[in-house]
Amino acid sequence: MPAHTLSTDRRTVLRAVLLGAAGLTAAPLLSACGGGAAPAGRISARVEDSGAGTASSVIRPIAEQNGLLDGLDLTYIAGTGPGDVQNKLLSGALDAASFGPLGAVVAGEAGSDVVLFSANLTNHVRWLVPENSPYRTPADLRGRRVATPPNNSDAFRSTQLAAAVNGTDLNVEYELFPGAVLAGLALFDRGDVDAIVTIEPNATRLVGRGARQIATVGEEWSRGTGEDPAALVLNGQGTVRSFLDENPDTVRAVADLRVGAHEVIRERPEILAELHEVYGIPAEERAAIELLPERMRDVYPVEWGPAVFANLQRQVEVAQQVGLVTAVPEQLPWIDLETL
Repeated sequence: MPAHTLSTDRRTVLRAVLLGAAGLTAAPLLSACGGGAAPAGRISARVEDSGAGTASSVIRPIAEQNGLLDGLDLTYIAGTGPGDVQNKLLSGALDAASFGPLGAVVAGEAGSDVVLFSANLTNHVRWLVPENSPYRTPADLRGRRVATPPNNSDAFRSTQLAAAVNGTDLNVEYELFPGAVLAGLALFDRGDVDAIVTIEPNATRLVGRGARQIATVGEEWSRGTGEDPAALVLNGQGTVRSFLDENPDTVRAVADLRVGAHEVIRERPEILAELHEVYGIPAEERAAIELLPERMRDVYPVEWGPAVFANLQRQVEVAQQVGLVTAVPEQLPWIDLETL
């Protein structure tokens, strides 16, 4: 079965875009086309609106600049941080949202039938310490204070999994301070923690200010499994299976438009530096801005197919082995839309 990339003929019917990681600030409900029911022939969807400090904050402006929203009625709904949009999807407030493989399995174990249907983000979770820190590896930080994303987020679960494959219980062996991404950054900036586990673009912003990146979750996963660190998937775009069954064209459009935005980034990564303010990085932070194309281009994948599914399944299998999920489900929670 071939990996899914955006085909030429399907470009003509692009209809939607899903904004990946959760927004960090509360915001009112926004409609891309003024609210109300979508006119005949148009596709509508409720999607997450990503704020500054998230990798997916650039997707909406890239889609707008490149005409990817034509013929579409989107309602944007902001979240309060990683983990929140997953809850909004499960509650029915969103039609689609970023969802990691472990989160999808955990949701399934709780009775929610979540299915991942397209590319979203490769793993971009980083371990950082202050420039003058004596610590060189995550193992050196055992027993120390570490700020992390919320413990129900994809970022936290992947960090937990990467630690587990190296024989480490993240919750037991570190003094963790889980919480909103901005709260973790504040703790780190004040020196209240010895290290931070955080997502992009915040990691690049910290590196630009002089912090040292000592590891990535992808590297830790590779060290414990021997697999390619660059292939580690953070999350896909997800929906509940009933919505997919009832609205396959909408889901296909959401998938295609996300890949379309990612293709723009892959072809012209300098656009990430141009959109630095959307990331929440002010113009005076030149070092961070210059690093964005190099550090973040590969965060935005364009494939969704067998190789990706193998990585997702491997994550779930290892999670079951180390006790992070109860079992590998008989029906794996992802799908190739080309088979519908």
